[in-house]
Amino acid sequence: MYRFNIWKIVLIIGVLLLSLLYLMPTPDSLYLPLYGNLPLWIQEDLPLFEVTEDNAFKVNLADVDYPEGKNLQEATDELQDVFNVHLKNLGFEENVDYEFDSTEEKEFFVRLISDRAKENPNETLENLHLYGSIPPTLRKILPANRLKLGLDLKGGVHLVLEVDLEKSKRALLRDNAYAIPETLKAEQIICRQAELVNGEDALNVLVEIPSRLKSDQKEKDKYLKKAVELLNDVDFFEDAEVVTENESQTMYRLNLTEKSMQEYSDAAIQQVLIVLRNRVDAFGVAEPSIVQEANRPRIIIELPGAKDSSEPLRIVQTMGRLEFKIAKKSPSGGSLWTGSANTPPPAPEELDENDEIRYHYETGNWYVLESPVLLSGHNIEDSRPSTGSAFNIVVLMTFDSEGSNKFAKITGEHIGEHLAILLDDKVQSAPVIRTQIRRNAMIEGNFTSEEANYLSNILNAGAFPVGVQVGEERAVAPTLGQESIDNGIKAAIIGMAFVLVFMILYYRLSGIIAIIALVFNMIIIISALAGFGAALTLPGIAGLVLTIGMAVDANVLIFERIREELRSGKAVWAAITSGYQRAFITILDANLTTFFTALVLYHFGTGPIRGFAVTLGIGILASMFTAIVVTREIYGLVIGNRDVQKLSI
Repeated sequence: MYRFNIWKIVLIIGVLLLSLLYLMPTPDSLYLPLYGNLPLWIQEDLPLFEVTEDNAFKVNLADVDYPEGKNLQEATDELQDVFNVHLKNLGFEENVDYEFDSTEEKEFFVRLISDRAKENPNETLENLHLYGSIPPTLRKILPANRLKLGLDLKGGVHLVLEVDLEKSKRALLRDNAYAIPETLKAEQIICRQAELVNGEDALNVLVEIPSRLKSDQKEKDKYLKKAVELLNDVDFFEDAEVVTENESQTMYRLNLTEKSMQEYSDAAIQQVLIVLRNRVDAFGVAEPSIVQEANRPRIIIELPGAKDSSEPLRIVQTMGRLEFKIAKKSPSGGSLWTGSANTPPPAPEELDENDEIRYHYETGNWYVLESPVLLSGHNIEDSRPSTGSAFNIVVLMTFDSEGSNKFAKITGEHIGEHLAILLDDKVQSAPVIRTQIRRNAMIEGNFTSEEANYLSNILNAGAFPVGVQVGEERAVAPTLGQESIDNGIKAAIIGMAFVLVFMILYYRLSGIIAIIALVFNMIIIISALAGFGAALTLPGIAGLVLTIGMAVDANVLIFERIREELRSGKAVWAAITSGYQRAFITILDANLTTFFTALVLYHFGTGPIRGFAVTLGIGILASMFTAIVVTREIYGLVIGNRDVQKLSI
């Protein structure tokens, strides 16, 4: 006897409606009002923006309970990115129509500074569509994305970046050799040098003891204790250990262990991912895929729609490390110590211990520079192309508060000297410091408009914290992608057509029920791919075609069991019930085995293998649901408690 299961009917209808919702495209006119421009976590966790009396958009970030992995700085950066993009879409320009500001009370402001921007701030805030009308709790199940085509279907560029751990280790040691003395000096600890230990991943740090403390053991111990605490706070190094000590100085050693290097690598890769996403967004690549390969220091980048690999390669290969160093004057006179590319640079014995040779990015001219990095690019708040005094194109940089203080100190102490500006160890320019400069700097060069935009985007996106190299590069032509789409769709249609004809001819009415379940199955799979933000790839289409066969296979098992029960003389509904019960274990066993295989392929595979595994795994779960739940309820609704003497099977 059939019992009407209201919860199963509700489940089936709910899955169908949700699947169709994921597949239906959202018109642009509805998308922003529904979903909003701010990331979901900001809409959910941050207070609403309000318009102040002095025409600014304000939000208070003081009492925000940030989700794991997020903090005040990331919230501020994401807010600035969103406002920059969408205010520019409304025709406003940063530092002309608006500017960003923040206070010690952790208030974030977007200040409107031009008359045009101040004209109607409430309307501007509304047109930004920061918040969606869909409640954040519902956003977790309602899709903001639609099904995307993978690289092999749409065409584009596939790159694999490998983190150079050995180069990164040297950079970490070198950077700390420069940074540690400055850190100790800021805390009134005298540190003359921090140098690399030959043949070891370690630094020797020499701390000098002031004469006034040599006779006061208590104050001396307090002084050294403070120095040790500062050294122990250096990230990724083991606690400082004493190498040598006497009355006037103590030598400490900081060791970089394999474990700490792994921690540094993990943290650095996450930063590389952030920088890459910022760069790719800045250069306008649509729907990029940037993911870390499981358990390996490799990053896989897929840029659908990119025409060739030259520009993406340039974007990802540029380290983006901006540095400011003092250019030395020639020993023979007061002029800059430099020479043309055709002139040999000074021999090593002519240079001081902390001197280095660096070359101009375009001309190849060499410069003698002092090694210490006085200021780096991480202090840049904004950079943009502009026109210089001689109508040449330059790149203007604005520093944050820390960078402004450092830059003011550097330019104040070195008036009359040349300040070299380097990008990835190549000299961009070496202007003379005429006066103290506090907040802004300028990079001059024979830039074209495209080169200035490129440099500005690189500086805004930030530098890679570690060395990276391209491990694999592959370009997929759009024509190949279209051919793959056509062939894949053709294979799926032909496969479904054969299955449809076979099922109807062989199982008649029951075959039609199986076809309905199969169509439902396809809808679930495609909508699930859209909901998870996955891309449909050629291997994914192969997984889809395979799923068609597996879904029908489950129905065939059930139908054959039902036939056996009918032959034994059972009533129609009793035969259906028994057939489902007897086939369930066989279906479960076969599908679970394949599902675990899909999990293994997904975990250890990359690229196309993962695309196949994702589609296959979703297809298995969907086929079990449609074969066991959906078809049985269709039987129940069609036959129910009616006195049916014969089943069309």
